[in-house]
Amino acid sequence: MRKLDRSKWRLPALLGVVILGLLVVQSCASAVPDKTIERNSGPPPVDKLAAAPEVGRRAPDFTLTDMDGKQIRLSDLRGKAVFINFWTTWCPPCRAEMPEIEAFHQEYKSKDVVVIGVDILESESVVRQFVEQGGYTWTFVIDTTGEVSSLYKVNGIPASYFIDREGVIRAVDIGAMTKRGMKAKIIQAL
Repeated sequence: MRKLDRSKWRLPALLGVVILGLLVVQSCASAVPDKTIERNSGPPPVDKLAAAPEVGRRAPDFTLTDMDGKQIRLSDLRGKAVFINFWTTWCPPCRAEMPEIEAFHQEYKSKDVVVIGVDILESESVVRQFVEQGGYTWTFVIDTTGEVSSLYKVNGIPASYFIDREGVIRAVDIGAMTKRGMKAKIIQAL
């Protein structure tokens, strides 16, 4: 009888255990019931959707004050598509996309598209100076408490949300965008 060399069998045995484990995990994942809406039933009415910062869900409502002291409430903008951009003046990618947002705003402001720049936790004087120096003309509000960025689960900036005329989020993008990218996302909300 030949003596078996156990070291030759360790790697194939370990590989077999890993593959078996992956198959078990995959079968568990596919055993979870599908919670999507059946095609025949159609989507629920917008007012029945729970608010959440996710594509296909109603955008969480908020009220913030713009640079002129006017209160901006998201739900008051129903009937218009809304592009919300979370940003700060010290964020290089945020700064880089600002001219792109301005160009987008100039093209879409007459098409019932509202752009809202939500600055996170900076002073009004810092934001005002940045906006004026850049010549940016869309609506700017300041999330002075961080409550709205928390509500939207913003964990990276810039973060952009594209909301349709009924208040449903149709696209989300994290990171700096180009005008072309913004146009592609707003089409989903129009």
